Amino acid sequence: MSGATKYRARKGTRAWPFCIPFLIGLICAACAGQRKLAADEEAARVFTDTLAILSFNDFHGAFAADEAIPGAACLTRTVLDERRRYPRAIVVAGGDNLSGSYFSKMTKGEPFDEMSRTMGVEMSAIGNHEFDWGLAYLRDTAARRMPYVAANITRESDGRSPDWLAPYRIVERRLRDGSLLRVAFVGLTTTETPLKTTRAYVNGLRFVNPSRACERTIARLRQEERVDLIVVLAHIGTDMRDPRGFVEDDARDLPFIEGVDAIISGHTHEVVLRRVNDVPIVQAGVNGSHVGKLLFLIRDSAGIRRVDYMGGDTIRVAGSGHPAIRQAVGRIMDRYGLSEVLATAGETLTHDWDVNSLDFTPVGALVTSAYVHCFRERMPAYADVPVVGVNHFGGIRASLPQGPITRLRAGNVLPFGSPVVAYRFDGKRLRQLLEEGRRPAYGYLQSSDLTLTFEGERIRKMVYTGGGQAMEIADDTPCVVVLDAFITNGGDGYDASLFTGYGIEAFNRLGIVTTDAFFDYLRALREPVTTESTRMPVISVENRIFAGEKKH
Repeated sequence: MSGATKYRARKGTRAWPFCIPFLIGLICAACAGQRKLAADEEAARVFTDTLAILSFNDFHGAFAADEAIPGAACLTRTVLDERRRYPRAIVVAGGDNLSGSYFSKMTKGEPFDEMSRTMGVEMSAIGNHEFDWGLAYLRDTAARRMPYVAANITRESDGRSPDWLAPYRIVERRLRDGSLLRVAFVGLTTTETPLKTTRAYVNGLRFVNPSRACERTIARLRQEERVDLIVVLAHIGTDMRDPRGFVEDDARDLPFIEGVDAIISGHTHEVVLRRVNDVPIVQAGVNGSHVGKLLFLIRDSAGIRRVDYMGGDTIRVAGSGHPAIRQAVGRIMDRYGLSEVLATAGETLTHDWDVNSLDFTPVGALVTSAYVHCFRERMPAYADVPVVGVNHFGGIRASLPQGPITRLRAGNVLPFGSPVVAYRFDGKRLRQLLEEGRRPAYGYLQSSDLTLTFEGERIRKMVYTGGGQAMEIADDTPCVVVLDAFITNGGDGYDASLFTGYGIEAFNRLGIVTTDAFFDYLRALREPVTTESTRMPVISVENRIFAGEKKH
């Protein structure tokens, strides 16, 4: 009896270790099943989607394709192609939309409305050139067609935003799961605007520090709105070189402001895609050359939403273009005779900020020679007086490629159509004007038919070479300066007192437009235009003589 009990006990003890692995396996299988069930439930609660923000900036009315300009039809097609890839895309413009091309000047921006509707543009920043056609046009016409945003443009009277202008706008997108995504765009404008446009066109407005305005607007957004993403839409210059991203001092804090998730920029006409302080910054060139793209991943999990930057691109605009927009542009080209050939360029004549902004340029010489030609034809009483044409660098907007100089190409050189005006000068004031015009920030003042001798940055001697003569202009030598009216009122920071009270009203009352004077001059040319034939100023420095100025 006792022996049998001992045996059963011994047998049971020896069998128990073999059961342990089996039991552990059952437990692990049960746990794994529970984990999978939990993971499946969690996956069911996680939702993801993608948002693309597409942008273009500094279009400057470049509707017609020509050389490096792809044109409105190609820009439209590129944006629509991206919208097909990203159905919830938001499209915005970075400002300077219309003014800057002869095409746009003639049509007052037609067909920008059709192009914008086709692309689905939600809003635009305000660029300095939005004011070129006057505040009344911007307020009563442009702003009724396109919503504008600018948090740092206020009324002088009370510091509030003008009635026609919002500091920010919110765009909503319905995501795949039916929920709403809300994106706030805070608009900002360069504080250079009062120096970059006719002062009368910004009367009553203040352009305040953009960084401080952005901080105030984001604080307001946090108090009054629920948004998932805050994007700065700024017509303020960026580049790929400055460590802080922005080239203007009062905007360099923007990437470091709490709450800024991304920045879309413009104004400097550069292709930019970079991160500063982990904030993505994009700029899409000029004249519709590129489309900026910022991609964001939306992730909803257990009631918590995250929106993270995924990456971006600057897409080169090319291709056959959108048929309806191409046809609209073609009809306008025919209506205004923009393919008419006025003259021929025997070689490419370059006027480009990135190439020769610190030079005298052949296009600058051609333009200023046209002003002199215009004045001399109408004012024979000044036949024996040196007449010097000048133009600020930024007022000349395009190079001339080798080949036919069409009405469109010539018009794009001087698209703003400012008045040609003339002033009585003496040599002392002319020297002051020319020296003031050698400022890197704005590019060199353009001229022609001069030989200038320099000591450092000061002009020691001026010789007028127009009409085949060589006449030294001393401090007391009477002369005439004829130019685009822009700088006579302090544009680009020039000293307006050089002009005040010296106008030749018999000429100025004629109301001649720069573009028309240029057309007439080109039509009168009998030979192809070359760099040599434009009569660029000759510079003498330390006994060395060369045409034009060497770039520093």
